[in-house]
Amino acid sequence: MRIDDLVEAWRVNDKINLELLGLCAAEHLEFKPGKGKTIRSNYVHLIGFRTHWLAEKMPAEAATIPKLDWKTATREEITEGLQLSGTLMETRFRAMDAADKPGRQDVLNFFAYCIAHEANHRAQIEIALRLNGAEPEDKLLYRLWEWSRK
Repeated sequence: MRIDDLVEAWRVNDKINLELLGLCAAEHLEFKPGKGKTIRSNYVHLIGFRTHWLAEKMPAEAATIPKLDWKTATREEITEGLQLSGTLMETRFRAMDAADKPGRQDVLNFFAYCIAHEANHRAQIEIALRLNGAEPEDKLLYRLWEWSRK
């Protein structure tokens, strides 16, 4: 595995998060998949999750990510938070790969954990849209899986 390939896969993940956010109208941000988080709070959670992992090894950089309110964060704030935290996560992956002494988790396992976590929340967002009658057209949802075009 090359770290450049892993980082590129992370960038695809980031683009998918942003594309899915783009499919959500402002009023959709309050939708929930049953009793779970709102779409807005799912995105705020992703940013907070990334910030948590960044703060562990890169506290100064993590502090640059704005703390968003899960009830009021705007699409613009969410977009900025995803972009900034996504770029910093790339730095964290590269630092883990370059480390002389591996930490408690190697870079590939940590990457897989992060991707699985974010995919879980994207599924919650899609379910919230469906259950609330705002399911995007199939062609738009399928586009999320066209990774070679990202």
